[in-house]
Amino acid sequence: MSALRFPKQERFCHEYVKDLDGRAALLRAGYSAEYNMGRALRRLFADSMVQARIAALQEAIARQAEAEARAEAGWVVAQLVRIARADPRKFFHTDGAPRKVHELGDEEAAALSSFEAIGGAGKVVDRLKVLELLGRHFGLWPQKPLPPPQDVNLFEGMSLDEVRRVRDRVGRLLEGAGTDPPGSAPRGRQR
Repeated sequence: MSALRFPKQERFCHEYVKDLDGRAALLRAGYSAEYNMGRALRRLFADSMVQARIAALQEAIARQAEAEARAEAGWVVAQLVRIARADPRKFFHTDGAPRKVHELGDEEAAALSSFEAIGGAGKVVDRLKVLELLGRHFGLWPQKPLPPPQDVNLFEGMSLDEVRRVRDRVGRLLEGAGTDPPGSAPRGRQR
């Protein structure tokens, strides 16, 4: 939907979708504080063009947020791939001495989870965990479904008399606590 005909209404719509606070949106859009805000809000929200414009702006915001979330998820996957591809042999010189952090390549540096204060490479990220996360993301192995919840019968194996005794005892405990027992009339309504 294109912009509204009246600039103040258009500004109101843009301000309103920021925080859904109508009164604050009126002020930010340039309406006077002395203006009857309740009446102005009712009039604006009753206008079908204003409603449509707000809906269009909210839809655009939702699409943008979704695109940013997808981009963020893509970045996370890319970082996991970098870590998974890090070659542990590149953490050492040919003579076996560990490399300093500044001597590492980008993939190896990404795979570090910590380093020593003197500049030496320290602990490396758990590659198996990284590969497991990537495998789950790409659906390389199915997740085991959770077993269905089981109904539990607390009174299984009890006779009817035992169940009644438990019911009566729970009722007495609830009455002592000032709570109405289940199935009884609320206090003050008993005749």
